[in-house]
Amino acid sequence: MSYLPISISSLLGSTSLAFTAIFAYFMVKHKFTDYSVNAVVLMMLGSIILGLHMNRDRPIGESNRQYTLGFVMTLVGAALHGFVNAGVEYSHVKAGVVVTFDLVMQMQPLISMFSALFCIVAMIINKDFQAITREAEEFGLGQRKYYMILALTAISLQTVISGNLGMIFCSSALLFGLVNALLVPIQQIFAVMFLPERFNSDKWMALAMCLWGFASYFYGEYKDSMTNKVTKNKHATLPDQV
Repeated sequence: MSYLPISISSLLGSTSLAFTAIFAYFMVKHKFTDYSVNAVVLMMLGSIILGLHMNRDRPIGESNRQYTLGFVMTLVGAALHGFVNAGVEYSHVKAGVVVTFDLVMQMQPLISMFSALFCIVAMIINKDFQAITREAEEFGLGQRKYYMILALTAISLQTVISGNLGMIFCSSALLFGLVNALLVPIQQIFAVMFLPERFNSDKWMALAMCLWGFASYFYGEYKDSMTNKVTKNKHATLPDQV
């Protein structure tokens, strides 16, 4: 079974941040600062560094067509993910009612239901359910553990979706995109620990840029919050001065 190496799959998190920022700007009219723009640019540069030398991580037996198709689908998935993130925040802004946390959690089953139906129809057309049975029989750890992994993955994804909606509700789609981009260094670190993955100089550079962008964003948020606090206190003292 073919798969995408860590260096390519990590593009999903970092590139999704860029698409989330673009869609948030046009759909939600999100206000960007120098620090948030700097964070997005650094994340993109990190993904570009990974992409420039990704051929060295090509799986054995992977054809050029499969490899290119996987790379393109990763970018398309990142664009769709960014659109969904901004779309969720846009639905909160344009809801016309007070959006509470209970309402946000009620949206989660609907999102999961329609996404599951979409995937099920596609799997039926592509005959993927037959492939699942075949893969379970060929799984090295046994069929029982294969289906156990599928069930745990489904539960984990539902938890992730709930966390995504909660983060967008409490903050913004841009912050969620930033946190999601942290999957890049975390994924690489765990890949080196548990998989035969090389942590070369390119990945060190991408890790540094990702952490740099993360720190830049939160420093900008901290600076803005301190400025707003000083301004608020200044306005609060004006009546006493008069």
